[in-house]
Amino acid sequence: MTKYPNVEQIDLEDIYIAVEFSKRKESIEQFTEIYLSGFKESATYYEFPRFRGETEFETDDYKLMMSYVLTREDIGFRFYFDNAANKETPFAMIFFNEDGSLFLGLSVYPQFMSKYEYQLKKDFQSSLIMVCYNTTPPNNLDEFKSQIKLN
Repeated sequence: MTKYPNVEQIDLEDIYIAVEFSKRKESIEQFTEIYLSGFKESATYYEFPRFRGETEFETDDYKLMMSYVLTREDIGFRFYFDNAANKETPFAMIFFNEDGSLFLGLSVYPQFMSKYEYQLKKDFQSSLIMVCYNTTPPNNLDEFKSQIKLN
């Protein structure tokens, strides 16, 4: 569960669905269309890599950064979105992983967790769902799948 000071001090649960490399672009478009209406990017500046090495690419344009990341299958990068007016899922995430996989996430109020777990599975025709309490998901698809099996 994550606490966000601007959201009524209520604990949120993060739910992620994993997407394999071959479906990344279409999955991002679908996620954006269905889940990100009214959301804004949390960042105003993007650079790759962040906090290590020499900067290869930088921009203040979210769409340009997304295009750059989509052309690369070997980089990890995270996008965050917020919508304080959304009373069910005020935050969303798109995580690119170095193994080429993609995790699409929503921060959900606990009473809506079942609804969004069902909806994500249905919309993406996948059971690769993970709920993270006070942690981020693993950084690769194999570990994600392994942790799902343990639960």
